[in-house]
Amino acid sequence: MGLGMLERFEGRVNELESVVRELAIDITTGTVVDRTPPEKVWEETGERINVVRELIKELREYLSILKPEKVPTIQLRVTGIFERLDIFKESLTQEGAEEGTAKASIDELRKALEEIAEFTSLCRAIHEDPSEIIQTILELRENQQTDRPPMTPAKMMRLGDLVKNARESQAEITALVAQLEGRLAEVKEEYDELYFSLSRKE
Repeated sequence: MGLGMLERFEGRVNELESVVRELAIDITTGTVVDRTPPEKVWEETGERINVVRELIKELREYLSILKPEKVPTIQLRVTGIFERLDIFKESLTQEGAEEGTAKASIDELRKALEEIAEFTSLCRAIHEDPSEIIQTILELRENQQTDRPPMTPAKMMRLGDLVKNARESQAEITALVAQLEGRLAEVKEEYDELYFSLSRKE
């Protein structure tokens, strides 16, 4: 880990913003419109949606390193975005999807893009203000690679304390994330049952 990681992280954020901007333009300029057949909507957007998902997954890993105390919040946001993207895809690609379903699907995509914009803002905020332990490690590595004075014993002791505290809190964070993922899985299952029940009635 080093300054290169921060540069790669920023590069991925820029890539995500670029793809999201393209999708938003397609929606606002009418390239993807309500009357477009469902399969055509997915044909126009599917590849970029997959790119968005992969970029968000990668960014989630960076964020968990740069701001480990924010892992539950980050996971909640990412899961919410993925659920919207899943609904968008499923409603367009399921057997028997009709032309009228495109409007609701595009509305879901529009909401997902808004949430992704908030996610990228979070990414940039964390990029500028990572956890103290990360800042200290980056400073240590930079000192090793330059002619700057080495870290003082006091700073090394401080880093040791930060590492110890991070290890102690890791178990709590892991348990909280597991509990959160379990609840979200239950909600998703309930949604799927309701969605397919309503589909059968129609």
